[in-house]
Amino acid sequence: MKILLVNPPDDLSMLGGGSVFVPKLEPLGLLYIAAVAKQAGYEVEVLDAFAEGLSREEAYKRILSARPDVAGFTSFTSNGGFLYTYGQLLKKELPNALVVFGNMHACVFAEQYIINGCCDIVVHGEGEYTFIELLKAHEAKSGWSVVPSISYGKDGRVVNTSVPCYVEDLTRLPLPARELVKQDLYDIGPLSNFRLKNAGKGKVSKHMFTSRGCPRRCIFCAVHHNIKQRVHSIAQIAAEMESLINEYNAGYIFFADSLFISDKRRVMNLCAEIRRRRLTVSWGCEAHVDFIDEELVKSMESAGCTDMNFGIESGVQRLLDRVCKGIKLENVEAALKIVKRHTGIKANGLFILGLPGETRKDSLETIAFAKRLPITMAQFSIFTPYPGSPLFNELKEKGEIDTGIRPDGTIDISVWPRYSAYISYTRGKTIWATPGQTSKSLKELQRKALRSFYLRPKPLITQLKRICWSDFPLCVKAFKDTFF
Repeated sequence: MKILLVNPPDDLSMLGGGSVFVPKLEPLGLLYIAAVAKQAGYEVEVLDAFAEGLSREEAYKRILSARPDVAGFTSFTSNGGFLYTYGQLLKKELPNALVVFGNMHACVFAEQYIINGCCDIVVHGEGEYTFIELLKAHEAKSGWSVVPSISYGKDGRVVNTSVPCYVEDLTRLPLPARELVKQDLYDIGPLSNFRLKNAGKGKVSKHMFTSRGCPRRCIFCAVHHNIKQRVHSIAQIAAEMESLINEYNAGYIFFADSLFISDKRRVMNLCAEIRRRRLTVSWGCEAHVDFIDEELVKSMESAGCTDMNFGIESGVQRLLDRVCKGIKLENVEAALKIVKRHTGIKANGLFILGLPGETRKDSLETIAFAKRLPITMAQFSIFTPYPGSPLFNELKEKGEIDTGIRPDGTIDISVWPRYSAYISYTRGKTIWATPGQTSKSLKELQRKALRSFYLRPKPLITQLKRICWSDFPLCVKAFKDTFF
């Protein structure tokens, strides 16, 4: 049985020169599924159409030429339209192939994908072991009802077998099958909005996960809502780091967990293990202000930590409470001062403009707050109700957003790009704007935020130091498209 896992193409043309800020990251979700499938004795291929820069037509031709028995696709809002259009074509061209969709966007729109003949199955939750059960059922022709955590079509309706499944014990998982993708596609440049520093001469930047889920319940987030955090063992994490350093020449690793710092003891133990193994690598992570203290940040720096990203979101406490962020502004300032005072770690701030109930005055206060903080970089996104998030469901129930679902069950896929994270950085109209503001006014505030934060001597010099002179013309275009 020939299995092909696909990371679909993504259209970055809407970003113009700003596309240089979008990193090409290994599709670790697919690579974990591939690793578990290989472990179970299956032969698997992976096509990363996004990283290869394939057009939609080129990607479709590659998939057809592979003639898979099973084709699995990961779905994001930004590529959901590709799956809708080309999934239908694929089912007509290869009617005997089993077409499987997974990830958040497919889960939200599972019924529409299945009813409209785009795929056979949608996998809910974390797909590693569900996918194996799916393959076994396909081979045995035992029917889909025995497979947990999926949606499938039967007699013109959609059947859901059980609630989404998640991997409780992450120590079961093998390392992701990075050997199945072209590694030269993934050296992440210094201007990526993933905020990775230069890995060092002759080295590359990589990313990995040390946990899944999140202990926080921010209602604007779609990725891990209501999923408890589970962690890899310290030995597993260190072994993967060694693999990235020794086999893939990594000089920098980003821990891409939704929240890396949520348990001080765990982070301290990992730092001790990194020092014990003498792993020579720089690394960064997603942090939280409530877990920062002097002992922790000093230990992290001594183990190689060079940068931390803090999801601050707003400079207005009322808005933070509205989205269940669970932080206090005074704690934000205190935590960042600790990082600044006791280490050389670069702290970066992530902000959202246009949160529900946000006025123009509130937006300006967030911009001013960001400028007061001791942070190296700031990202100002415009609020988007991502499909699958509690705020998406709230606004959908109120009839304030267009999901693209039409009364006859079809989908207007032209709506979906407006839910993409990319739309925040284009001149395109956002899907929703908080009352009292408009998409246009929020875009103007975003550019004001970027200009006022970065066009100051210290931040400007810091960013210029990250640029290779050979990339200077590209960077000038990117900054022009982003800032003005």
